[in-house]
Amino acid sequence: MVRRRMGTGGTSTQLRETGIIIFARLDSNRLPGKALLPIQGRAMLGRVIDRAKRVKANFPIVVATSSRRVDDDIANFVQNEGIAVYRGDTNDVANRAFQCAREFKFERFVRISGDSPFFDTALISRLVQLHLDGNLDLATNILTRTYPPGSSIEVIATQAMKTLLEATNDADDCEHVTKYFYNNPMDFKIADVRAGPGEFSGVSLVVDTPDDLERAVWLIANAGKDPAGLAMKTYAAMAVNWPGPRMQPGSE
Repeated sequence: MVRRRMGTGGTSTQLRETGIIIFARLDSNRLPGKALLPIQGRAMLGRVIDRAKRVKANFPIVVATSSRRVDDDIANFVQNEGIAVYRGDTNDVANRAFQCAREFKFERFVRISGDSPFFDTALISRLVQLHLDGNLDLATNILTRTYPPGSSIEVIATQAMKTLLEATNDADDCEHVTKYFYNNPMDFKIADVRAGPGEFSGVSLVVDTPDDLERAVWLIANAGKDPAGLAMKTYAAMAVNWPGPRMQPGSE
């Protein structure tokens, strides 16, 4: 594992070879249909797309979902949004990620979860730059968990994904996309970005349960006229005042 400092920047060609892939599915044990559940009149996946469009480098956006019929509604929604969609393996999400990146000719891609409508757009730019400057396999903010649940961002080299797929066929590795990287850090060039000590202590921004959805609705309702443009840190500060159930200590 290596940890790098930011440098002067990548070329315009390198930036054009970078894409954002949003991973989404419709079924969820704890919050069925969550990808398309409304948050103040806008589907959650739509909120994620709106936010991805605010990344300054204007990277192309693709939503990667499964080829199952249950996810047809996701594909239809995304196409109606004018966003590209890729459909692939249900359980081998690592292969879905690689095949999606290869189809869209991404040398590297930003991985975002479809249940994270409050992720940090500025951090994406920072991690992409870190990835380019260090010629990394993975730039991440979750090697050490210092950011709130629901704000995970990873920038992954497509070639590194190919290496991963050649190295493992473990079902858990395939489902969780980057788990193999974190379990084998000496085999890859990885850099992490950390929040300040205690900066986001006890804060969660993920949408994975009915209570999470209520919090998301409350946050968007109090975000003003441009919720997609509001900084993640502002949402995190607002979440401290959320009157509903709190994240339990040690939970993610």
